[in-house]
Amino acid sequence: RKDTMAQVAPAPPPTENSMQEGLLMETAGGNTMEAIVAGEGMILRQKTSECCRCCCCQPPIHWIVTPYDPNWAVDKPYPTIASISEVGTTWCGRCCSFNAPGHRQTKYEVRAGTYDEEAPNGAPVLFSHEKTETCGANIYLGQSDNGQWRMPMCCYLPYLETKDANGAKLGRTQYLCDACLFVPKFSVHDRNDNEVYRLRPDTCCLGCCVRCRCTCNAKDGKCCRLPFLLRDPKTLEPKGGQVTDLWAGLTSEMCTKRNTYQIQYPPECDNSMRATLLGSALLVDLVIFEQDQD
Repeated sequence: RKDTMAQVAPAPPPTENSMQEGLLMETAGGNTMEAIVAGEGMILRQKTSECCRCCCCQPPIHWIVTPYDPNWAVDKPYPTIASISEVGTTWCGRCCSFNAPGHRQTKYEVRAGTYDEEAPNGAPVLFSHEKTETCGANIYLGQSDNGQWRMPMCCYLPYLETKDANGAKLGRTQYLCDACLFVPKFSVHDRNDNEVYRLRPDTCCLGCCVRCRCTCNAKDGKCCRLPFLLRDPKTLEPKGGQVTDLWAGLTSEMCTKRNTYQIQYPPECDNSMRATLLGSALLVDLVIFEQDQD
């Protein structure tokens, strides 16, 4: 008995990430929506590889959520605190994603922990983001030596509505169209349909063009990236939060085309709005970055 006990290796000390995950779950009360959206923000990482995407045919896109880290780096190990499965899409709708980004009907189901779509673990859906078929943000018209020709759409535009496990509305993110057609922007609404934030990047040329940020010495983002800042809907002044595309690693950027986003919550943001901002990041990807490699 003593020999057997002597052979048992001591448990490894907890890592910083495992302690952070445990603190999140303990603080928010377990596998709940509050646990997933706790903290200063979250990292949204694409799970589905698009390496084998054939022409315009596209698979359902699944995601994982990891804890927020202001010094995020692709080589750091992070625990998965939630999984997001895209369901309710049709093959025809996914095929139209290239021709009309954001057009397809879809639903993103959020579950706590790691979730395998092929071998479900029975984890319940904690909240979801969904939309019906709409117009795309733009329509593909053709190709030239200078690139793609696309026509912007200004009615019946893409959106994502965030709902809790019982189907009650938590918030809504809506793609917007105005006179500045080259600047993508979104309105973020609460459960009562009041616009709380305007999600938009910085601009130049009198507001007509987007202004990228180039910080090649930064470890937490791409050399040239496009942060979408959460702003006051009337004054357009930044309110402290943002959705930023991050450097996902050479393999993910060049081969599998897996995107990664950092979601930072603004101050005084309740749990319902935090869940809605996760949908905002998904809509940014759905409308803009999902097809940027085509």
